[in-house]
Amino acid sequence: MGATLEATPSATTARPTDAPRSRREASTLERLLGPLASLRLTVVLFSLAIFLVFAGTLAQVDHDVWYVVEENYFRVWVATIEWQAFARLVEMFTKSEAQPITGGFLFPGGKLIGVAMFLNLLAAHSVRFKVASKGGRLAAGLALVVAGVAATAWVIFGDKTVGDELSPAFSDGLWQAMRAGIAGLALVMTYWSLQARARLRTAEWGLAMALSLVLLGVAAYLFLYPSAAPDNSGMRILWQLTKSCGAAVLCLVGCLLAFKQRAGIVLLHAGVALLLVNELVVDLAHVEGVMSIQEGATANYAEDIRSVELAVVADEGDTQRVTVVPQNVLAKAAKSGEVVKHPDLPFDLKVVRFDENSTLAAVGPVAENPATQGAGLQRIALANRSVSGASAASGVNRPSAYVEPIDKETGKSLGVWLVSNSYMRTPGGGGIGLLSQPIEAGGETYGVDLRFKRLYKDYSVTLQDFRFDRYSGTNVPKNFQSDVVINDPSRGVERDAKIWMNNPLRYAGDTLYQQGYDEVTEQGTVLQVVSNTGWMIPYVSCVYVGLGMLVHFMGTLTRFARRRVEEANRLAKANAADEAGPSLLSAAAWKQPIVWAPALAAVVAVAYFGSKASPPSDAAGAMAIQRFGALPVAEGGRIKPIDTLARTTLQAISARQEVFEDKDDRDGLPATQWLLETISGREGWAQHPVFRIESLELLDALGLEHRTGFFRYSYEEVMNPEAGFAKQFDAAIAQQAAIEEAKKAGEEAEPLSLVQQQTLALADKITLVHQLAGAFGDPRINGENEQEVRQQLVAAQANAERLSRSGAVLAVPPSEADGEWSTLFQSNLANLMRLATKQPLEPAGAAWSDALTAYNRGMPKEFGDSLTDIEAAIEKYERSLESSPEVLAKLASSERLDAAAVRFEHFFSHFSPFYYCAAMYLVAFVLTALSWLGQGTVTKALGRAALAVIVVTLLVHTFALVGRIYISGRPPVTNLYSSAVFIGWGAVLFGVAYEAIYKIGIGSAVASLLGFATLVVAHYLSLDGDTYTVLRAVLDTQFWLATHVVCVTLGYSTTYLAGFLGAGYLIAMGAPRLVGAKSLLTKQVGDQLIRMAYGTLCFALLFSFVGTVLGGLWADDSWGRFWGWDPKENGALIIVLWNALVLHARWGKMIGPVGFATLAVGGNIVTTWSWFGVNELGVGLHAYGASESNTASMLLFFATSQLLVMTLALLPSRYKQVA
Repeated sequence: MGATLEATPSATTARPTDAPRSRREASTLERLLGPLASLRLTVVLFSLAIFLVFAGTLAQVDHDVWYVVEENYFRVWVATIEWQAFARLVEMFTKSEAQPITGGFLFPGGKLIGVAMFLNLLAAHSVRFKVASKGGRLAAGLALVVAGVAATAWVIFGDKTVGDELSPAFSDGLWQAMRAGIAGLALVMTYWSLQARARLRTAEWGLAMALSLVLLGVAAYLFLYPSAAPDNSGMRILWQLTKSCGAAVLCLVGCLLAFKQRAGIVLLHAGVALLLVNELVVDLAHVEGVMSIQEGATANYAEDIRSVELAVVADEGDTQRVTVVPQNVLAKAAKSGEVVKHPDLPFDLKVVRFDENSTLAAVGPVAENPATQGAGLQRIALANRSVSGASAASGVNRPSAYVEPIDKETGKSLGVWLVSNSYMRTPGGGGIGLLSQPIEAGGETYGVDLRFKRLYKDYSVTLQDFRFDRYSGTNVPKNFQSDVVINDPSRGVERDAKIWMNNPLRYAGDTLYQQGYDEVTEQGTVLQVVSNTGWMIPYVSCVYVGLGMLVHFMGTLTRFARRRVEEANRLAKANAADEAGPSLLSAAAWKQPIVWAPALAAVVAVAYFGSKASPPSDAAGAMAIQRFGALPVAEGGRIKPIDTLARTTLQAISARQEVFEDKDDRDGLPATQWLLETISGREGWAQHPVFRIESLELLDALGLEHRTGFFRYSYEEVMNPEAGFAKQFDAAIAQQAAIEEAKKAGEEAEPLSLVQQQTLALADKITLVHQLAGAFGDPRINGENEQEVRQQLVAAQANAERLSRSGAVLAVPPSEADGEWSTLFQSNLANLMRLATKQPLEPAGAAWSDALTAYNRGMPKEFGDSLTDIEAAIEKYERSLESSPEVLAKLASSERLDAAAVRFEHFFSHFSPFYYCAAMYLVAFVLTALSWLGQGTVTKALGRAALAVIVVTLLVHTFALVGRIYISGRPPVTNLYSSAVFIGWGAVLFGVAYEAIYKIGIGSAVASLLGFATLVVAHYLSLDGDTYTVLRAVLDTQFWLATHVVCVTLGYSTTYLAGFLGAGYLIAMGAPRLVGAKSLLTKQVGDQLIRMAYGTLCFALLFSFVGTVLGGLWADDSWGRFWGWDPKENGALIIVLWNALVLHARWGKMIGPVGFATLAVGGNIVTTWSWFGVNELGVGLHAYGASESNTASMLLFFATSQLLVMTLALLPSRYKQVA
């Protein structure tokens, strides 16, 4: 025993006995936590979450979003999935009437799934993520991680008051520091890359140089274009992200020291854990309400419009004692019949009936009236269906209740009283609600009122001024701004502040956001007031996950590039003798098809685009139609060429941008010329067949012939009294009015017939033409006496105001910088008055009138002279704007006249580059397909020719994207149309990169196919009208459009690309088996396809996750709610979860190549649902684009096609054997 205690021997013998114990302890821990840390469990949880989010999204068709979130789906332990949610999906595709379906089934709720995910994440890091260093390196790493955690805590919980952080000096200093930092990093990175050329492998050096060039490009742009600096709101977000980035970098460096290659995964998982914690914090601590204030008024409470309370108020001198009964107590008492008793209530309360949503009506035979006292003797409550979705447009629930107060001493009923938070509609569109009602009990009088739940504050807010601006000539809100005074006696604070969209005020733990305005008076503001101490958590999480993914995937990309370079070097050595040949600079090389074919293809493609881009010109001595088309007008809130107006108008009424006289006509009349003939009243304008009517029933009702293959009819034909359009229109309007009346009375009414619906749609088209002609019309003042002249002047003025309110085109520019554009009708009326008073005419309006007169009479020279006068007036106005910066500052970018941009848009509309890019992508796909028909030189040349065509087309595609940015003054994606264009561009860019790496035609195939498909989608989306729509106030932010929207759209693009690569794999492997043939793929090509799809999916997860979280940050910055479970938000979340599921299933070796390809194809369905499907539900804050009647059927067709491709995975798969 003494020998065993000797120093050296005992130390030697202790090691082998301690090590097994350590391993046993580790093994025990792994056995205990292994199932919880399983990647299989991770994939199951992702699947459960996807299904829950999808079902919760569908449920919003029938329920208010807060019911879905708080009571039944997301913030509950066990959810009840309703069958009717899936019935709504079927109804969406079949366009059938909604039918009530009862019942459902239990499912894990959001809380349960979230907690399970959190535990799974912790267990995984306990079992699989081992510390990879020791000693001083480990100590330094842990110290940095601790410092990063402390910095993170400071960022989240530290002082976040706005003060100096948003001062102009601070913002400017931060921007200059960021520019200098990016430039410095670019220079250092470039210098290091050049110096390390000899030490680095080719792959690493190539990636380093690529990153250096990107940084140099960004730095150059920021210094060359100072206008790229974000506004104060953007700088505030950048500062918050900068602080978060500092904390994340500390943690990352510490993780690199401690975990080495797994540092990125550790950091991104920490970010995911923070997001899960944030949802818990929101559930426990998030409180929000709205504060409605009229100008000059003061408010010291917010209202929670999701819940009501019955307030019983007793006056006690200068103060009031208020006792409230919450909504849930009222609803429960109404259901159970129990009497509500409480010591603070002056009477007991029986709730006879409680309606979650209701409207008020006058007492009558409509329904039984339970009330025996108070306002209920004149008003009755009618129960309504609960509102659905998350949008403000869908309204809020307006509860009503019939309550019976009971005297506490005698037990005597005090009558049944109607209390309501709702109102009765008035003929003018307003509403009359119920005031507080006096109830006597115990010798005292109490006021009783059912009101929204009040959240009282320690401070008060006084509205000094409210500003509400619209885009010129529209009702679209451009800006809301509230000038307020914060008064807080408890803190000795009285300060002025400005609150506007995307620029909230943070004070005393609350954040005040500009939500809306009083639509009746337009002199009152609606502020969203949010209390959420953890609002910075998502900012930190976004940076953690983004930085972690970037580091991890960059490591993966480096290893991938290294392998590709090594493979290429081996292949080059093996084929050195075969590939030896003349230099490309020699004449012999250009005799080979593999050299001259791609060059010829590129030249032909360039020539093709050049021929289409060549602008048309006006013939000498002819009417200057093209010159006229380039004139700027104001319409839809923006300045555009009149050619664009003509195209979008004709597109709306005819579904074409040219006028053809019949189906055999090949020389169409340009849209600009049609518009000019229409507004000038030139003979024959009403005989052009421009109204598209495809309904045979409507044609029969109007007595018009069936023009199969053409279906277009003239104004003269439609408005012919014998056609009976007026009669059909009057009948449709009468039925529409009857439906509205029945709805108000709570009764059923016969819906509009198909013919009536189509009649009203045709009437809209006719109204569009009437409005267009009226805006350019001339007031007819030709009365025979003074009284008639006065009457005609009054009518003309009323018409001018009507045109202004209806959003008619404003063609006449103002004569002064601070003036407003006007319709030609309004200008002609003003000039008529000037003429009567012998004042000089307004030159722009007079020139416009002369131009239309000259065209009407067929006088080319006079027409051209008038155009010159109009152009001079426009040039004068543009110069006056340039010299008036204070006026420019008040105008939105779309409202500022930029003659060069207008001319470029005129050229751009003629060129239609996206249309011709689609055609060339199709040509490239055909060339790629032909290149797979053999292994010879000719087929290889076809493949390279296809790539050359794609590259040229991609350059034009890029030019067109930049052109749209120049025209709109916005980042590339602002609506569904531009998202389709950008998705295609991103997919083509990745496809070209893959083709450059692999050179097997797969990259060219997916690039050309996706480029063509997305541009076809964009073409059909453009049929709705102008694709440069102005943005509402809440969306009008360059920062979020350039970050969140671009990032999410790139997530769409890469998810589609991965899906199409997966589809290519399944088709090549499985389709030949359907006819008994062998697979078209060799194992090498199959593996390369899967590698492409895997790499693309990694980028898809990065872009979709970061983009989705940035969208949440935008929502938090706009209305104080990082995640509102809106359908569009849920769609984006499903994409993130799906991509994560596919990658984790692969990492866990649960799926092989076929399974991975199958799930990647499923991503196409998921992405399309998020892109278009959720819009079709018609609910939520993002419910745009749901008006197309065939969108749902196209969605169903696409989803079915992808499911059919996925079924190919069921066929036996075997790679093609190489001889």
